[in-house]
Amino acid sequence: MSQMENPVEAWVLMALVNKDVDDFDYKNALLLAERLHALDKNNDEYRFLYAKCLYLLNDYNGSYSVLKSAESISCRNLYARSCLKLGNEAEADNETRQTFWREGVKALTTALEMHKRDFSDIHYWGDDLSSVITRSHMPSRGSINNLLGELYSKLENIQGAAIHLWESLDDNPFKISAYTTLCDIAPDVIDFENAALPNDIFKDFVPDSTCLDRAPLPQRKEQLPRPPSTSIVGITLKGPRPSLDQVEPYMPSLRNDYQDVSLDQLRSLVFFSHVMKDGDITDIQPQRSEIEERKDMEIDMVTQDIDKMKAEEAYKNKHGLHKKPPAEKPQHLQVDLMAGADSGLSEDDTPQNQLAPGSTLRLQGHDRRETTTRSSGKSGRGRGSKGKRKATESTAQPPQPELSEAEQICQYFGLSTNNIENTFLKQQQPIILDAMNKTIGVLRILANGYMYHSFYRCREAALVLQQLDDSQYETARVLCLLGKAYYDASDYQNARVFFRRAFWLAPWFCDGVPIYSTCLWYLENELELNLLAYKMKQNRSHCYEAYIAAGNWSKCAKGGNEASKWFQKAVEYDPSRSYGHALLGYEEWEKGNCLGAKLHFANCMVANKRSYLGWYGLATAYQGMEQFGQAKTLLNEAVRLHPCHPVVLVTMAEVLVELEEYDSAYTYICNALELRHTTAAEKIKERIVQAINSSNAKETSYAMEE
Repeated sequence: MSQMENPVEAWVLMALVNKDVDDFDYKNALLLAERLHALDKNNDEYRFLYAKCLYLLNDYNGSYSVLKSAESISCRNLYARSCLKLGNEAEADNETRQTFWREGVKALTTALEMHKRDFSDIHYWGDDLSSVITRSHMPSRGSINNLLGELYSKLENIQGAAIHLWESLDDNPFKISAYTTLCDIAPDVIDFENAALPNDIFKDFVPDSTCLDRAPLPQRKEQLPRPPSTSIVGITLKGPRPSLDQVEPYMPSLRNDYQDVSLDQLRSLVFFSHVMKDGDITDIQPQRSEIEERKDMEIDMVTQDIDKMKAEEAYKNKHGLHKKPPAEKPQHLQVDLMAGADSGLSEDDTPQNQLAPGSTLRLQGHDRRETTTRSSGKSGRGRGSKGKRKATESTAQPPQPELSEAEQICQYFGLSTNNIENTFLKQQQPIILDAMNKTIGVLRILANGYMYHSFYRCREAALVLQQLDDSQYETARVLCLLGKAYYDASDYQNARVFFRRAFWLAPWFCDGVPIYSTCLWYLENELELNLLAYKMKQNRSHCYEAYIAAGNWSKCAKGGNEASKWFQKAVEYDPSRSYGHALLGYEEWEKGNCLGAKLHFANCMVANKRSYLGWYGLATAYQGMEQFGQAKTLLNEAVRLHPCHPVVLVTMAEVLVELEEYDSAYTYICNALELRHTTAAEKIKERIVQAINSSNAKETSYAMEE
């Protein structure tokens, strides 16, 4: 077998794999990438393409294994993403999940060190803007920090996550996902409110501090894949082999027929070492805060209490102190379309006047879209004819060789190398900066909306989002953000309007479907809930959301135990999301199963320690068992996370009354009534006032006696 001085086959395969990936033909790209990887299994560029195809086909175990010993920045970045996915989907114990995420942290930490060592600190925006045409072969420092922040968040190292998410935004303020993640973990980030605000992060670019150049050629070459080694063996073909008819059927025995396997072949079977070469990250891991440590202690206490209850239940069952529950009949879970629900989520069924009285938010999309449709129907043919005449006239004119300014700018950034003078770039700099600033302006508004929502300040979030123009405002993500804000304020009627509009605009955007379906359950809107569940069952890409919607519909229409079955399917599909655990907890609590409710609420807290639903639900379970001291401890965290939820504040007041802490109870009930006035809250307030007056009377009597 001869060696080739310049194995062009490698370049051909790399080009074909990238083209298939661009064409979304991932299966064919994988077949070609396997051939590329076979040329040189030690080449990180070949391994990266091979693992990338596996990752795109959702084979995260494959990409994880292929990149285990890879050392390039790109490989470590993709390896860490594989670790993140495997940790999210791991069905094993929590230690296994933590192991995956820690390996990802190790890989990214080393990748960041390599990035800082090999590349300049200057952010060459020209490289980013040229990626419309030119493929980027190197992950940016902002992307690496963003992923590292997400992994630290999975490991419940909130301070470490915050550090890297801020660094991601410092490198690239267009990383809006880094800021939304910061908002998600904001309740546990020390001094988050004193940190940089969105207006300081997503600020306009200025010419003096913005480098629109491409990176210098030496540095740009470091980002490109290495040329294939001249020492590797190219693709060669051996002579013909005997036909299968001439070969006896052969299956090697495990014990006897392995003598022809060489040591090198055995080594190749264990080519990928399971242990990363980077060593431990204990010394470089940012410290966890006091809030995180306190939450861990409280969750450990709850876990011990649940284990004790399990042991007591097992003892009672063993000695016949419990009746055996009746055997459950197998149920065929099905969502059928009800009569009257087949009209669809039409545009005319979501008018602006469906907003509840007192709402200050806009829903301009209905009237505006209706007017636009009618006007386009009347004048569409006229515009089309006019456009046709212009096209005909233009064909008679000679072609214009000169490019517009916008085309010249796009051509400049699309060139991998260029000889254009710097004067051209200086002339076009204001146009480019203006486009960048308009984009960052939209992100600034969204970031402010996320920030206010993370602290459950519904009104501020709604008002700041009004600054978006109609095209940006009437999008599913913005409307769902408003819907969630109203849901967290217990305003289910207004939340429904925004969720409904979002689902009509983009039925594939399903982030808000679980809460949307819960709002419909609270409102007892059976037909709309049935239609939502029916449409969601056809969306195989969002099974979790579909199961939640089906459970809420079953609870509303059928009752019984079917809702729990749907919620259980959602939890089994994605145990890392907290909402399904919370719904299961409430289901068990309604049945009087204290142990089951505690278990599910504890799982909710573990899945997301910043979800007030888990802390509140577990507190109500302890409250129902008359363990008011423990209920108060858990409610303290629920109130800290969501200080503006009227139901949480009322529950805290009830618990404090049982503990005879009337002054604190009075403060909480007054705050709850300011947020939302209810008859039940008024009665609790009267009870607290009577208790305070009685206590004061007793103290006065004692004083007089003394």
